[in-house]
Amino acid sequence: MLPKKDEMLGIPIYRFYYDDNASVLEAAKKLKFRPNNTNWIWEGVDDSGDRGSDLYNYSDFADLFAWMQDCMAEVAEDMGMQNKLICNAAWANLNKTHEWFFDHTHYNCMISSNYYCSGKEEDKTQWFHPNPYFHYTNIYPLGEFTEDKYLLTFTEPTEPGKFIVFPPMIRHRAWPNTSEDDRITIAANWFPTGNLNAAGVSHLRLDVIQ
Repeated sequence: MLPKKDEMLGIPIYRFYYDDNASVLEAAKKLKFRPNNTNWIWEGVDDSGDRGSDLYNYSDFADLFAWMQDCMAEVAEDMGMQNKLICNAAWANLNKTHEWFFDHTHYNCMISSNYYCSGKEEDKTQWFHPNPYFHYTNIYPLGEFTEDKYLLTFTEPTEPGKFIVFPPMIRHRAWPNTSEDDRITIAANWFPTGNLNAAGVSHLRLDVIQ
Protein backbone atom coordinates (compact mmCIF):
# COMPACT_ATOMS: atom_id res chain seq x y z
CA MET A 1 0.00 0.00 0.00
CA LEU A 2 1.74 3.13 -1.21
CA PRO A 3 0.52 6.56 -0.10
CA LYS A 4 -0.41 9.30 -2.50
CA LYS A 5 1.91 12.09 -1.45
CA ASP A 6 1.81 15.74 -2.42
CA GLU A 7 3.61 18.80 -1.16
CA MET A 8 1.47 21.82 -0.47
CA LEU A 9 3.57 24.94 0.11
CA GLY A 10 6.48 22.60 0.85
CA ILE A 11 4.46 20.64 3.43
CA PRO A 12 4.14 16.85 2.85
CA ILE A 13 0.54 15.67 2.74
CA TYR A 14 -0.38 11.96 2.52
CA ARG A 15 -3.68 10.52 1.28
CA PHE A 16 -5.07 6.99 1.51
CA TYR A 17 -8.49 5.58 0.54
CA TYR A 18 -10.46 3.02 2.58
CA ASP A 19 -12.50 0.38 0.70
CA ASP A 20 -15.31 -0.09 3.23
CA ASN A 21 -16.42 3.43 4.07
CA ALA A 22 -20.08 2.37 4.18
CA SER A 23 -19.57 0.40 7.41
CA VAL A 24 -17.57 3.26 8.94
CA LEU A 25 -20.30 5.77 8.14
CA GLU A 26 -22.97 3.46 9.56
CA ALA A 27 -21.01 3.18 12.82
CA ALA A 28 -20.31 6.93 12.93
CA LYS A 29 -24.01 7.73 12.61
CA LYS A 30 -24.65 5.77 15.81
CA LEU A 31 -22.30 7.96 17.85
CA LYS A 32 -23.70 10.61 20.16
CA PHE A 33 -22.48 14.19 19.80
CA ARG A 34 -22.55 17.35 21.91
CA PRO A 35 -22.33 21.03 20.85
CA ASN A 36 -18.86 22.35 20.02
CA ASN A 37 -19.05 26.06 19.10
CA THR A 38 -19.79 25.98 15.34
CA ASN A 39 -20.42 22.24 15.06
CA TRP A 40 -20.71 19.03 17.14
CA ILE A 41 -18.08 16.78 18.74
CA TRP A 42 -18.32 13.17 19.88
CA GLU A 43 -19.53 13.14 23.46
CA GLY A 44 -16.94 10.49 24.32
CA VAL A 45 -14.25 13.17 24.41
CA ASP A 46 -13.15 13.39 28.04
CA ASP A 47 -12.30 16.98 28.91
CA SER A 48 -10.95 15.94 32.32
CA GLY A 49 -8.10 14.09 30.68
CA ASP A 50 -8.67 10.89 32.66
CA ARG A 51 -9.50 8.88 29.57
CA GLY A 52 -8.87 11.21 26.66
CA SER A 53 -10.36 10.77 23.20
CA ASP A 54 -10.24 7.02 22.65
CA LEU A 55 -12.48 6.28 19.68
CA TYR A 56 -9.80 3.82 18.54
CA ASN A 57 -10.90 1.51 21.39
CA TYR A 58 -14.43 1.08 20.00
CA SER A 59 -15.02 -2.25 18.29
CA ASP A 60 -17.13 -0.72 15.52
CA PHE A 61 -14.02 1.10 14.30
CA ALA A 62 -11.45 -1.65 14.94
CA ASP A 63 -10.95 -2.48 11.24
CA LEU A 64 -10.64 1.19 10.31
CA PHE A 65 -7.96 1.92 12.91
CA ALA A 66 -6.06 -1.25 12.04
CA TRP A 67 -5.99 -0.01 8.45
CA MET A 68 -4.96 3.47 9.62
CA GLN A 69 -2.08 1.86 11.53
CA ASP A 70 -0.88 0.28 8.28
CA CYS A 71 -1.15 3.66 6.56
CA MET A 72 0.93 5.32 9.27
CA ALA A 73 3.60 2.64 8.87
CA GLU A 74 3.90 3.78 5.25
CA VAL A 75 4.13 7.41 6.37
CA ALA A 76 6.84 6.58 8.91
CA GLU A 77 8.84 4.67 6.30
CA ASP A 78 8.58 7.52 3.81
CA MET A 79 9.75 9.98 6.47
CA GLY A 80 12.67 7.75 7.42
CA MET A 81 11.31 7.19 10.94
CA GLN A 82 12.48 4.04 12.72
CA ASN A 83 9.83 4.26 15.43
CA LYS A 84 6.28 3.01 15.18
CA LEU A 85 3.57 5.68 15.17
CA ILE A 86 0.77 5.02 17.67
CA CYS A 87 -2.62 6.74 17.81
CA ASN A 88 -2.81 8.67 21.09
CA ALA A 89 -6.16 10.39 20.48
CA ALA A 90 -9.14 9.89 18.18
CA TRP A 91 -12.61 11.40 18.07
CA ALA A 92 -15.42 12.30 15.67
CA ASN A 93 -16.79 15.64 14.50
CA LEU A 94 -20.18 16.38 12.96
CA ASN A 95 -21.38 19.34 10.91
CA LYS A 96 -25.06 19.72 10.23
CA THR A 97 -26.24 21.69 7.20
CA HIS A 98 -24.57 25.15 7.04
CA GLU A 99 -22.29 24.36 10.01
CA TRP A 100 -18.50 24.52 9.79
CA PHE A 101 -15.40 23.76 11.84
CA PHE A 102 -13.52 26.76 13.22
CA ASP A 103 -9.77 27.45 12.82
CA HIS A 104 -7.67 25.16 15.01
CA THR A 105 -4.48 23.14 15.36
CA HIS A 106 -3.90 19.73 16.99
CA TYR A 107 -2.00 19.59 20.28
CA ASN A 108 0.06 16.86 21.97
CA CYS A 109 0.96 14.93 18.86
CA MET A 110 3.62 14.67 16.17
CA ILE A 111 1.35 13.86 13.23
CA SER A 112 -2.35 14.50 12.70
CA SER A 113 -4.87 12.88 10.40
CA ASN A 114 -8.48 13.15 9.33
CA TYR A 115 -10.85 10.58 7.88
CA TYR A 116 -13.86 11.73 5.86
CA CYS A 117 -16.91 9.56 6.57
CA SER A 118 -19.31 11.74 4.58
CA GLY A 119 -19.63 15.12 2.89
CA LYS A 120 -19.45 16.86 -0.47
CA GLU A 121 -16.20 17.39 -2.38
CA GLU A 122 -16.84 21.11 -2.83
CA ASP A 123 -17.09 21.60 0.97
CA LYS A 124 -13.36 21.64 1.62
CA THR A 125 -10.88 21.64 4.44
CA GLN A 126 -8.61 24.68 4.27
CA TRP A 127 -5.10 24.94 5.69
CA PHE A 128 -3.35 28.23 6.54
CA HIS A 129 0.41 28.68 6.35
CA PRO A 130 2.02 31.97 7.51
CA ASN A 131 3.30 34.17 4.73
CA PRO A 132 6.93 35.00 5.66
CA TYR A 133 6.56 38.55 4.32
CA PHE A 134 3.99 39.35 6.98
CA HIS A 135 4.45 36.83 9.79
CA TYR A 136 6.24 38.28 12.83
CA THR A 137 7.97 40.89 10.72
CA ASN A 138 9.92 43.62 12.55
CA ILE A 139 9.07 46.36 10.05
CA TYR A 140 6.46 48.77 11.35
CA PRO A 141 3.54 48.82 10.65
CA LEU A 142 3.66 45.31 9.14
CA GLY A 143 2.69 43.28 12.19
CA GLU A 144 1.40 39.74 12.18
CA PHE A 145 -1.61 39.67 9.84
CA THR A 146 -4.13 36.90 10.33
CA GLU A 147 -6.52 37.82 7.52
CA ASP A 148 -6.75 35.18 4.79
CA LYS A 149 -5.20 37.47 2.18
CA TYR A 150 -1.94 37.58 4.17
CA LEU A 151 -1.71 33.78 4.48
CA LEU A 152 -0.63 31.09 2.06
CA THR A 153 -3.48 28.56 1.88
CA PHE A 154 -4.41 25.29 0.26
CA THR A 155 -7.64 23.29 0.29
CA GLU A 156 -8.58 19.62 0.38
CA PRO A 157 -11.84 18.22 -1.08
CA THR A 158 -14.09 16.26 1.26
CA GLU A 159 -14.10 12.76 -0.24
CA PRO A 160 -15.84 9.99 1.76
CA GLY A 161 -13.37 7.19 2.48
CA LYS A 162 -10.28 9.42 2.25
CA PHE A 163 -7.69 9.45 5.02
CA ILE A 164 -5.39 12.47 4.99
CA VAL A 165 -2.21 12.84 7.05
CA PHE A 166 -0.75 16.27 7.79
CA PRO A 167 1.40 18.27 10.28
CA PRO A 168 -0.56 19.10 13.46
CA MET A 169 0.72 22.67 13.87
CA ILE A 170 -0.77 23.97 10.60
CA ARG A 171 -3.99 25.90 11.23
CA HIS A 172 -6.99 24.52 9.38
CA ARG A 173 -10.77 24.74 9.25
CA ALA A 174 -13.67 23.10 7.43
CA TRP A 175 -15.93 25.06 5.12
CA PRO A 176 -19.71 25.10 5.77
CA ASN A 177 -21.55 21.88 5.00
CA THR A 178 -23.83 22.57 2.02
CA SER A 179 -25.33 19.06 2.05
CA GLU A 180 -28.69 18.28 3.59
CA ASP A 181 -27.02 15.32 5.28
CA ASP A 182 -24.66 15.48 8.24
CA ARG A 183 -20.95 15.62 7.47
CA ILE A 184 -18.97 13.35 9.80
CA THR A 185 -15.19 13.11 10.09
CA ILE A 186 -12.86 11.16 12.37
CA ALA A 187 -9.72 12.90 13.63
CA ALA A 188 -6.71 10.93 14.88
CA ASN A 189 -3.42 12.09 16.39
CA TRP A 190 -0.20 10.06 16.37
CA PHE A 191 3.03 9.84 18.38
CA PRO A 192 6.21 7.81 17.87
CA THR A 193 6.81 5.20 20.56
CA GLY A 194 10.06 3.66 21.84
CA ASN A 195 13.59 5.05 21.98
CA LEU A 196 14.14 8.27 20.06
CA ASN A 197 17.84 8.64 19.39
CA ALA A 198 19.36 11.74 17.81
CA ALA A 199 22.83 10.83 16.51
CA GLY A 200 23.76 9.25 19.82
CA VAL A 201 23.82 12.54 21.72
CA SER A 202 20.19 12.87 22.73
CA HIS A 203 17.87 10.12 23.90
CA LEU A 204 14.17 10.17 24.71
CA ARG A 205 12.07 7.19 25.71
CA LEU A 206 8.37 7.41 24.87
CA ASP A 207 5.83 4.72 25.63
CA VAL A 208 2.54 5.59 23.97
CA ILE A 209 -0.20 3.63 25.76
CA GLN A 210 -3.70 3.36 24.32
